[in-house]
Amino acid sequence: MSWGRIMLAIGSLQFIIAMLVAEQLYPGYNPLVNYISDLGALKAPTATLFNTSVALLGIFGIIAAILLRKEIGIVGTALLALASAGAIGVGAFPEDYGTPHTISALITFLFGALAVMVIGLRRGGAFKPFGLAMGAIALVALALFIPRVQTPLGIGGIERLIAYLILIFLLVYGLSGQKIG
Repeated sequence: MSWGRIMLAIGSLQFIIAMLVAEQLYPGYNPLVNYISDLGALKAPTATLFNTSVALLGIFGIIAAILLRKEIGIVGTALLALASAGAIGVGAFPEDYGTPHTISALITFLFGALAVMVIGLRRGGAFKPFGLAMGAIALVALALFIPRVQTPLGIGGIERLIAYLILIFLLVYGLSGQKIG
């Protein structure tokens, strides 16, 4: 397993765990109703945990993009780096900051979903349909999330659909030991 994949796995896993822990520590938090970023709001009891963790996700993602550049190609590298930079922005600009937070979150979700698709295509094998499916579903969920379309999942559930599909793909890819070709 390469250091790039290890960085991808660590970054994704630490954020998933931190998000789940923060949800439990935040009084009255409802994952179907609340936004993920509510966990990082300046007055939230979980702000430090969430904002640090999402920034770490971005830092580990940028390191992974650099280390995996030959494996995931220039497009995959650029998309993963952009998504990771967006995650750092989410941590640096909690939801209280308004537009900078919204732009950072959009960059993270959009380029994260596209990175998953490109990495899946580049990797091939079972990763091709896995990446295409996870990325495409995340993009559809993002298209529902932006205009706040009401679904049985609630706005928080739709946002988690975007985030978890990207994170799960990156975690599985990161833990995969095989190389291309």
